[in-house]
Amino acid sequence: MFRLNSYILFIFICMFSINLGIENINELIENSIEHLFSLWTIPCSKWLNVFTTDAVWYHPKFPNGLQYNKLLDFCELNQMTKPALFRQDGQIRITISGNTSSSLLYHVMVPYVYGQIENDNNNSLFINSGYEYVQLISDNNNQTHINMVVEFFNRASLPFIWPSNN
Repeated sequence: MFRLNSYILFIFICMFSINLGIENINELIENSIEHLFSLWTIPCSKWLNVFTTDAVWYHPKFPNGLQYNKLLDFCELNQMTKPALFRQDGQIRITISGNTSSSLLYHVMVPYVYGQIENDNNNSLFINSGYEYVQLISDNNNQTHINMVVEFFNRASLPFIWPSNN
């Protein structure tokens, strides 16, 4: 009876430990994604902290990708575009797979929506929605950083005459 109780206790502890590890990874990934979507709300130098130094962002406007050394310019250019909204628009889909030489590799699909008023186009509302595919790496210091982003989107532009009191 003692062996059976010990065995059950051992299984319970293992399951609890695994669950804590998964919850911790999920939280780290969610924090990194939240940081990614803070493009318009925090200084660009702080925004860059979520990326590895060899990160690349593949964007339809930049099909060859923006290397890490160009992401600061990308951030500053975007922060000049106001008003604008860039936010997560649904649940993250996480896949844990493979690893680099010393780090776990995570793949996530994140639905998003982006919107801005285009002043140079009769104040039309520009809407861009789609998915951000994000590859994250967890290092030995329990930090999670974005290594790659690939943006997929649909576009729509809605002409609208804004009321004068707005």
